[in-house]
Amino acid sequence: MRKAKLTASFRKTVLVCAALAAPTSALAAPCATSADQTALQVRMLQTELMVGALTCNQRTDYNQFVTRFQPQLTKQGKQLQAFFKNSHGARGTTELNDFVTRIANESARRGMVKRGAFCRGTDRIHANARSLAAAELAQFASLQDFSGQHGILPCQTKVAQKAAHSK
Repeated sequence: MRKAKLTASFRKTVLVCAALAAPTSALAAPCATSADQTALQVRMLQTELMVGALTCNQRTDYNQFVTRFQPQLTKQGKQLQAFFKNSHGARGTTELNDFVTRIANESARRGMVKRGAFCRGTDRIHANARSLAAAELAQFASLQDFSGQHGILPCQTKVAQKAAHSK
């Protein structure tokens, strides 16, 4: 009995020490500001359509989408690069590339599991995007079912923080 308590206590001590020795970035995952969330959502949309271009033979639609929204995609891409650089420092580019690969793989997985539904979905997105004004792309991206599946939490706003502290 005493040995079991000692072993459990030792494990807890090791875990606490390991947590304290870990780099701060490993303890606190980066959070995304509103502008970062928009960039993430636009990238999710672009990636979904890119995978649809390959999986569903929608290359022409995808090329038209990218050409039409090039200024917005470029702006959001720069925001995303800044987010990853600010969050990960010198590893920012590597982390961004890993992120893009991960979300593309997830889209491809969905495309393989339910190809018909996936292709109908990307076809519907293309159809709806054709009627968008350029300034509406970010809002359109945020409305997609997959837009929040990037795995990066939004930062708390000061209003939300003040509300939490006043309780």
